[in-house]
Amino acid sequence: MPNKPTKILLFLPQGFEDLEAVTTLDVFGWTQYRNHLPTVSVTTAGFHKVIKSRFGLTITPDLLYGEINPSDYRALVLPGGFHSHGFDEAYDARIHKLAAEIHENRGYIATMCVGILPIAEAGLLKGKKATTYPYSRYHDNVGRLRQAGAKVVNDNHVVMDDRIISCDGPGSSLEVIFLLMECLLGEEATKEVRSYMIYDQ
Repeated sequence: MPNKPTKILLFLPQGFEDLEAVTTLDVFGWTQYRNHLPTVSVTTAGFHKVIKSRFGLTITPDLLYGEINPSDYRALVLPGGFHSHGFDEAYDARIHKLAAEIHENRGYIATMCVGILPIAEAGLLKGKKATTYPYSRYHDNVGRLRQAGAKVVNDNHVVMDDRIISCDGPGSSLEVIFLLMECLLGEEATKEVRSYMIYDQ
């Protein structure tokens, strides 16, 4: 009998970073590779009926914001993106509210790159450790994170504190999702999924 999937919400602002979104969909998709594995269902959501990434993806989300029931989800994934291509909408108060509700319900929040900044500005990182992408040409991401009360970590690619995961850029997105998987499904299931995706004799 198939196991009941764990549900996570992948929220996609305009201008999202392609790799960070695709990593989420792909890695959790591999939980369906063997019937005995606990599975994860990823629901995509956004503010618009059509969402365009920075580098060419066009997504029709499963849900629009008003259709989301936060209590349905064990985790929220918020990838980073490019402010020049619409990512500013990630700082909308509705995102703050969504993140706070999922977190208050003992859920996890997984972010990549600048996706941690809206979470920080929601007030969820005061006194907690986090990291972010340090190389933006026009934005002081690290300063913005620190101003929101976070303890900035510069020497780890991936940081987790109080069920909130952050990373320093798209190159670390795979490890973010494997860490989230371990939190949701446990070490053994995650190790098995890794073995199917990353062949290691």
